[in-house]
Amino acid sequence: MQGFVERKAKLIADAKANDEPVGIAKHTSSNLFRYAPADRRGTGLDLSDFHHCLSLDAQARTLDVEGLTTFEQIVDYTLPYGLVPRITPELKHITIGGATVGIGIESNCFRYGFVHDGLIEAEVLMPDGRVVLASANNEYADLFYGLPNSYGTLGYILRARIHLMPAQPYVHLATRRFHDVDAFLDAMRAATESDEIDFVEGLFLDKDRLYVTCSRFCASVPRVDDIVREHVFYKLLLARPDVYLTTKDYLFRYDPEWFWNLPESWPYDLFRRYAPARFRNSGFYKRYTTRKNALRRRLGLRDGSDEEPLIQDWELPWDEAAAFTRFALREVDLSGRPWIATPIRTPRSPPLYPVRENTLYYNLGCYCYVRKPGNKPPYWYTRILDDECFARGGLKMLYSSTFLSREKFDRIYNGPAYAALKARYDPNGVFGDLYSKAVLEP
Repeated sequence: MQGFVERKAKLIADAKANDEPVGIAKHTSSNLFRYAPADRRGTGLDLSDFHHCLSLDAQARTLDVEGLTTFEQIVDYTLPYGLVPRITPELKHITIGGATVGIGIESNCFRYGFVHDGLIEAEVLMPDGRVVLASANNEYADLFYGLPNSYGTLGYILRARIHLMPAQPYVHLATRRFHDVDAFLDAMRAATESDEIDFVEGLFLDKDRLYVTCSRFCASVPRVDDIVREHVFYKLLLARPDVYLTTKDYLFRYDPEWFWNLPESWPYDLFRRYAPARFRNSGFYKRYTTRKNALRRRLGLRDGSDEEPLIQDWELPWDEAAAFTRFALREVDLSGRPWIATPIRTPRSPPLYPVRENTLYYNLGCYCYVRKPGNKPPYWYTRILDDECFARGGLKMLYSSTFLSREKFDRIYNGPAYAALKARYDPNGVFGDLYSKAVLEP
């Protein structure tokens, strides 16, 4: 904690109040997936030193941690004590600050809500250079509740105190196949009511191949399956009714392949088996593709690809899950790769991400590149899925681009509440505007 105090004092001395746009520098790769290159202007604020676990209270099951600390660092720090964050996103290099001001999910969201629902308090760097302590019960309670879905446009988290949950060394994954969308959804919903199940997730490829995986912590297992060197996780899951993983491998099960974006061919099979561990993670893949694409743009080269990204998460009330699933299956071709479905129930409704509290929601995720449909405008699949989601009373996470007028964006994401928070905490727009950051003009 003393190190944090010293780092904070230095940052406050460096962060002079100004009216110019500010962005942050950090040591990890970004987990934002904007469809257009970011327009970076203004000064850069270096927060890369704020990446330490500070203090763990095993009895209270809480952790003090700096905002740029990755979930892999957190799990490595807490798991030896038999504890992990209540919600741990699947990609190792997502940071606790990023997942709190964004919307972070996992397969136990039906029990613990989103990542931000585990936040107890946060020290937040404000646009004027101050650092304030925000909690649910102090003078900055509106900031505390307004952080989720603000994406750094209200302030940057320097330190968070978060809830932890008990964890055992292993996880047993039990998977069942269904041949009907309704039966698939009924099984997921029923699993959320069971005290015997710790995690619930669905994968589906078409209307006849739908899989529900119910997982639980275990003290011991008959074997441990290798999803880093030997198996592609999602293929192993669909091939075996029972899979056994270490807890860390389960929490980051989609990280080695960046879900399913690493090609499945013999050169990559060799890469999977023999590449150094530092290359077998989503952060490396993201940095590689970002730099490759930036170089091609600088050289004036076109990639000639007939694919475009469909990396998105949509949230809908559970009653709309069947219709939205059928729409996705009917209208979108993922070329044999799966969709992910996750049930979510949050204990409170964030003002900037207004899902209903204590209500079961359906999250549908897609994390791959898709073949461009002929004679359609760019990002056609994103556009039609967004429109269908919003028409059914849903929202989508803003880590990836969307196409909305400002009027519709403000209607969906509670624009008046955001305007009030900006007026109080960033009247000069030093940290940018959420709409400008998240939306491509329609």
